[in-house]
Amino acid sequence: MHSSEKGFKVKSLVLTFVLVMGVASVFTIWAAEETGEKSSGESVNKLDTTPPRGNPELTLDRVGWDYDCMECHRSLESKWTRDHALAEHFHIRLDHGNNRFCLNCHHSENRNAYVDYDGSEIKATNTVALCAKCHGTVHQDWEAGVHGRKNGYWEQSAGDHTRLSCSQCHDPHSPAFKPMKPLAAPTYPARAAGQPDHSASDHYHH
Repeated sequence: MHSSEKGFKVKSLVLTFVLVMGVASVFTIWAAEETGEKSSGESVNKLDTTPPRGNPELTLDRVGWDYDCMECHRSLESKWTRDHALAEHFHIRLDHGNNRFCLNCHHSENRNAYVDYDGSEIKATNTVALCAKCHGTVHQDWEAGVHGRKNGYWEQSAGDHTRLSCSQCHDPHSPAFKPMKPLAAPTYPARAAGQPDHSASDHYHH
C-alpha cells in the first residue's frame, strides 16, 4: 500500500471519529436539556411546580396552632343562613354561583368533612369528589388529564407524576381565577431553528 493511500485512510478515520464525537456531543446536550439538566449535572428548574394555593386543609391556623373545624363548631348550631359571618370567617366572600350557603359543601354535623348529595360524608382530603358533584364535565376532563395540571414525566416509566386537586388551584369560595400578569415569552435557544427575525423591528429603532 502506498504511503499516500495510508495517509488518506488515516485522515478518513480521524474525520469519521471527529464527526461521530460531534454528533454524540450534540445528542448529549440535547438529552440533558430535555431532562432538565445541564451538561455539568446541575439541575435546571424549567417550571415552578409549587401548587398555586399550596395544600389547603380544613384547619385553622392561629398563632402557630392548628385547630380542626369541630373544635369550635361542636358548640355552634349549624344554620343554612346567618345574619353575619362568624368571627373566624369574616374574610370569606362566597362567589360560587348557586352555592350561596356553607352547608352546600360542608357537612352540617361533622365540619371536618364535606357533604355528598345523600348527606353522607366526603373526606376532607377528597376535594375532587366534592367538586365533581356539580362540575361533572370538568371532572371528566380532569380525570382525562385535559383540565388542571400534571407535574412529572410524560412517559410514566421514566418517573413519577402528580396531579393537582381542585382546591390546589381554585379558591373553593371564589373559584374563578383573578387577573394574572403573564410570564415573559420564552427565549429561543441558540441552536433553535426558525428564530424570529428582529432585523425589521430593530431597523425602526435606529
